[in-house]
Amino acid sequence: MKSACFTVILPAAGSSTRFRQGDKLMADLAGRSVLLHAVGLFANRPDVARVVIATSADRLEIYRAAIAAHRFSAEIVLTFGGEERWGTVHCALAPSLVSTEFVAIHDAARPVTPRAVIDAAFAGAIQCGAAIPVMAEPATLKRIGTSGMVEGTLDRRGIFQAQTPQCFRTQALRDAFTELIAGGQCAAITDDAQVAEAAGIPILATAGSNLNIKLTHAEDLSLARAILELGHAMAQPAAE
Repeated sequence: MKSACFTVILPAAGSSTRFRQGDKLMADLAGRSVLLHAVGLFANRPDVARVVIATSADRLEIYRAAIAAHRFSAEIVLTFGGEERWGTVHCALAPSLVSTEFVAIHDAARPVTPRAVIDAAFAGAIQCGAAIPVMAEPATLKRIGTSGMVEGTLDRRGIFQAQTPQCFRTQALRDAFTELIAGGQCAAITDDAQVAEAAGIPILATAGSNLNIKLTHAEDLSLARAILELGHAMAQPAAE
């Protein structure tokens, strides 16, 4: 894989409202903050030149202090985000922050993403120009009306859950944002692949993982700890 051809953006300007225990990115996860785990997924990879953490003004110095004592091979840069996720990513895509051929956007609240998921998404972007990890939807999906009553069952064939990192040629994603913003179509954006889709950019689906969880509620931390412990146990040599 081409050396240092990616910049990774970690959107970290969310309010953590559903977490209900303060800033989830500063929550303890096996002795380190969630944010530090997320940075660590990428910052020592030879194909990553820089990690950009995009957050709100009131958390910029908190996050800077949280990572200051740790050394990484990639450069770590903090910048201001926007009011919405799409705005945060758009701010972080500035040429002064991203100068690599490819950019990967990863939820800062996904701190235990398996390396294989990252490898596949990066390789897919280099091969096809854009790639996102996905998982087939396993659940039966119901449409619920405003009255709280079930109105029907959705056909889940061909339905997949999008994960991150979502990876793109940098200039193609910038151009897609410019087009979308000019058309006033940003309000409905919930992930970065939608920006590329709206511009007609082909996106390769790569293998996601059930272990690539996104922390939303406080109880999700227990699951993340278990995933870390599982990974640690699997990395140990078998007892003789």
